[in-house]
Amino acid sequence: MRYLLLFLFVTVANAGFKLETVAPGVIASIRTEPPGIMFEANVVFIVNDEDVVVVDANGTPTAAKESIAALRSITTKPVRYLVNTHWHTDHVTGNATWREAYPGLEIVAHATARADMAGTGEANRKSYLEAAPVLARRLRNMLEVRKNFAGESMTDEEVAGFTSDAELIERFATEAPGTPMVLPTLGIEERMTLTRGARTIDIRHLGPGHSRADLIVHLPVEGIVISGDLIVSPVPLVGSTSLPSQYAATLEKLIALRPKAIVPGHGPVLTDDRQPKLMVRMLESITKQVAAAVARGESLEQTRKSVDLAEFQRAFAGDSAQKAFIFKSYVAGPAVAAAYDQARTK
Repeated sequence: MRYLLLFLFVTVANAGFKLETVAPGVIASIRTEPPGIMFEANVVFIVNDEDVVVVDANGTPTAAKESIAALRSITTKPVRYLVNTHWHTDHVTGNATWREAYPGLEIVAHATARADMAGTGEANRKSYLEAAPVLARRLRNMLEVRKNFAGESMTDEEVAGFTSDAELIERFATEAPGTPMVLPTLGIEERMTLTRGARTIDIRHLGPGHSRADLIVHLPVEGIVISGDLIVSPVPLVGSTSLPSQYAATLEKLIALRPKAIVPGHGPVLTDDRQPKLMVRMLESITKQVAAAVARGESLEQTRKSVDLAEFQRAFAGDSAQKAFIFKSYVAGPAVAAAYDQARTK
C-alpha cells in the first residue's frame, strides 16, 4: 500500500530537527543529523483540545529543551502525558527536563520499563559514560586523517556522520552525569486508551521487538502510528536488547493496523509499509538461519560467519559505506547474537 500525505516542513534554526505536521494537531519533530552510530530520537507532539501528549523525550537535556521550545512556539497548552516508547537512553534521558517544564505530567511506559531503566538502563548509561571520552577522541582522530574504522578513506557521508557522532557523544558525556533518571509514573501491560477531547490516542504493547518493553502510539482516526524504535529508517536498529524471534510477529501486528503514516523512532516519516515489511523478512531470515546454526552445534562466532545477510544489507544500505557500517553495527552483530541467545534457551 502507498499513501500520499501533505507535510508542513518547518526547520528550526540552530537545532538538529525539523517540524512536520503529519495531521492536524499531530506534529513530528524529526531529527536531521546525518546517518551515524549515535542518535537523538524523534519526538511527536499530539495537540488536543485542552492539553498535549508528547511521545519520547530526547536523549539529552539540551535536545529536550529545544523540543520544549518548539512545542511552546506551537501551543501554550500543558503537556499532560509523556510516553516513553521504550527505555533506551536516547528516548528517556529528557524525562527530567520535560518534568521540570511541565510538573504535572504523567510519564507512561510499559510496565517493565521502570525496572529496565533503573537496572540495565542505568548500568548501560554508566558504562557508556566511561567509554564516551575514548570513543569521541577516536572519532576526532579518525576525522583528522579522514580514515574510517577499517582504515579506509572516508566518504563525504562518513565524514558528516562521524562528525555528528562525535558531537552527540560529547554532548551526552557533558550533560548526562548531572541529569537525574526520572522514571515512568504509569506502567501499562498491553493497552491504554486516552480520550482527549475529540481525539482518541491508543497506546499499545504489540509484543517484544526492539526491546521487551516497546510501546506504539496509534491514532486510529488519523491513521498514524508512532512506532518508537520498532521501526527505524533507513537502516533498522535491531540492537542487543532485541528479541528477534518475536520481533517479526510484533511488526506484523503493526502492519495490520494499516497506518497511512508511520513516525519511526529515528528517520523520516514513512507513508507506506515497505520498511516494516522488509524488516519482517530480515528478522524471519535471521531467526531461521541462527536456529539452523544452533542445531548444527555452531558457536556464536561460527554462527556469525554462516548467517548471510548480504541481501538485506544491500536493501537497507545500498552502496553507502556509512549505512553498511550502521547495518553491521546494529543488525548483523547484535541481532545475530540476540537470536543466538534466544535459540539456545528454547
